[in-house]
Amino acid sequence: MNQQSRLIVEVKTELPQPSNGEAVALCVFTDEPRLCEVMDNESRSLVERLTRDGEFKGEAESTLLLHASRAQGGGARRLLLVGLGAHADFDAHTLNRAAATAVRRAREGRIEHLFFVLPSSGDARRAARAVAEGAHLGLYDNAFYRKREDRAALERLTVISTENGRRFDEEIERGRIVAEAVNWTRTLADEPGGALPPREFARRAAEMAGEFNLRVETLDASEIRERGMGGLYGVGQGSDNPPALIVLRYEPEDVSANDELWAFVGKGITFDTGGISIKHGLDMYEMKTDMAGGAAALGALRAVAQLKPRRRIIAIVPSAENMPSGRAIKPGDIVRTLAGYTIEVVDTDAEGRLVLADGIAYAKQLGATRIIDLATLTGSIIVALGDHRAGLFSNNDSWAARIEEAARRAGESLWRMPVSDDYKKRIESPIADFKNYGGRPDATAAALLLSKFAGDTPWAHLDIAGTSWLDQEQPYAPKGSTGAGVRTLVELACEAEPE
Repeated sequence: MNQQSRLIVEVKTELPQPSNGEAVALCVFTDEPRLCEVMDNESRSLVERLTRDGEFKGEAESTLLLHASRAQGGGARRLLLVGLGAHADFDAHTLNRAAATAVRRAREGRIEHLFFVLPSSGDARRAARAVAEGAHLGLYDNAFYRKREDRAALERLTVISTENGRRFDEEIERGRIVAEAVNWTRTLADEPGGALPPREFARRAAEMAGEFNLRVETLDASEIRERGMGGLYGVGQGSDNPPALIVLRYEPEDVSANDELWAFVGKGITFDTGGISIKHGLDMYEMKTDMAGGAAALGALRAVAQLKPRRRIIAIVPSAENMPSGRAIKPGDIVRTLAGYTIEVVDTDAEGRLVLADGIAYAKQLGATRIIDLATLTGSIIVALGDHRAGLFSNNDSWAARIEEAARRAGESLWRMPVSDDYKKRIESPIADFKNYGGRPDATAAALLLSKFAGDTPWAHLDIAGTSWLDQEQPYAPKGSTGAGVRTLVELACEAEPE
């Protein structure tokens, strides 16, 4: 795994005189520039003229890098105009993406020090966190295997605010912690499948756990089989790389064993060929990211361990390769899961629900009182919601509402989907307790199957198949993994207990 760039972030109330290697990022709305009071009159006039003449419209995620006239008493100042869209649509998430966009554009322009002027709208402290988080996210680079060219790197970001910068330290630090956890998650999901089989996935999880004082446990293939995890073992049996079950524990000292235990369960299929029900080859290379849910569960605990909420949390990642071979599970086979239920395997490419069934059952066995699972589970959720929203399924309205609110704060959009026995015909089998595939609507049927293993425990399932991966490079991110779900889980873990 490559080392991501580090960025020094600070807050000041004034802009210094311009110097080489620096630029000032100015946020521009489509309906009115509203530049911060710290900007000089010449810069204000320039931006107003450009927006008035339509040369820069301020559309979200758009940029324009230019040289302003010489500032009073100094050299020429470079300005980076960053679009925010309309005022009516502005929120912390908009600012987060604007900061990521600005950082990526600054790096292209060989800028070493970027001054980011906060817009005059909204809560300045929350805005500073959004900028810090977005800036670190914007630095993410997944060109792990490309020959590196020597180039100047963005080293420092100075947030310019009219408020005293000392008030922002905690917010900026939180933004850094969360963004670095997301980027760590992205590096895992962007790794080729050959470089990250289940045991290597477990090794990297253990390495991270050691760095941040998390307890870690990994079950190997023999232990998985002995404990009766037939779903996980069955999926992994066709590969030369054996499966693993990864468990990370965050247990702060000031909580007791009687307090709630939350479980983040993530699908960890490190490569998915579809098994005997093999996929077509055109887009199979993207199946290296089929462990994005598992990576997100681990990445969330990376941040949680640093933010230290008073809450017991475990991350459980059932990990396997889904490969075709003479040993592979076959369509029509039946697996017996940890919970004791049997599942008829109608389609070996519906393997995620098999490993998650054992992951959820293991969470309950460890005493989990609330469960949320994340998975790149179905193509059907992409048909339903596209790539801007993850599907949320739950057996508990209050738990779902808390997750929805956490996602809103995190800027990760969810959409509540149905999960009820109205769809039970889809998972009924004539020879087993359930079957793993029953045709469309598959996202709902898959969630319904998982709900049977959660039972009465408050549970939610996030289908992130559409949101975990960018098919094309964006102004704020490269093509590839997004780290979807990490920020929602962190917001959820750090929320205050409801009244």
